[in-house]
Amino acid sequence: MELIDFEFKRERKLGEFVQDFINLLKIILGHCSKVMVRLLFFPICIVLLISYYISTKYNLSAEFSVDLFFYIGAAFIILSITALVAFGFAIEYFLLIRDTRKLEFDEKDVWKNFKENITKYMRFLLAAFIVSIIAIIPIGIVTFLGVFIPLVGSIALGIFYAMIGLWYFCAFLFYREGYDDLTDCFLSAFSALKRRAFEYGIASYVVSFLFQSLLSLVVLIPSLLIGLIAYNSLEFSSDFFETFYGRMLVSVGGSILTLFGIVYAMLAVMSYGIIYETAKELKYGEDIFEKISKIGRSNHA
Repeated sequence: MELIDFEFKRERKLGEFVQDFINLLKIILGHCSKVMVRLLFFPICIVLLISYYISTKYNLSAEFSVDLFFYIGAAFIILSITALVAFGFAIEYFLLIRDTRKLEFDEKDVWKNFKENITKYMRFLLAAFIVSIIAIIPIGIVTFLGVFIPLVGSIALGIFYAMIGLWYFCAFLFYREGYDDLTDCFLSAFSALKRRAFEYGIASYVVSFLFQSLLSLVVLIPSLLIGLIAYNSLEFSSDFFETFYGRMLVSVGGSILTLFGIVYAMLAVMSYGIIYETAKELKYGEDIFEKISKIGRSNHA
């Protein structure tokens, strides 16, 4: 299957969401990885340097200090910003493959679209923060109830949080693509998702679970191999992390985990994007783009 044959705008059932996500991933994986690595190379390098610096401070300092707290806080902020930017790049990448139906664009095109819409990202982040404050009570109640239900509760919470993430994602894209303004996009997204919210949540949760498991294995196996090599060849001991190689191992490990987190965020965008296109199709109909293009035109046009 080529990208030009992939159907974004169609109604899907639960199994089709997962299958179409895998099909899309097979098509774009190599190209997406190349584009995203080029876009995020500089932030990843910064994360590597900060991780090494913090590991140095932590190893050389026996007590927790105010300076160390400051550095950890700064690293957390930088990591959060990097993740948000990566999420934005992934959204613009998804919109490009949907609109062009080709893989002939590069990181410059993604960056151009992101830069042109950065004010929308900033405004939506502020609006999402306010909405989160309003919704914190019902979300907290559901979380509290789910914690006390063994096994089923954790799965139900996973689906619930997937539904919330999908709601925010659809609200932003309705705003980003000009279908609604900032004050109406959340209600519009809720209206588009409510009929099949549980099914969408399950689909998103299944995809997330599959790739969380895959990424965990990808991280776990190299970690075990590095640990065995260090134990047998480098005289691994409690003082190992005080050495240069120990600090480098911690720094590289932290950067790899950060990279996998970014990859997971990009995969989430692709899965959310497929669900968004389905929900939008059911809400507005097949001729949505023709309707949008006619808005504001006079009869003479």
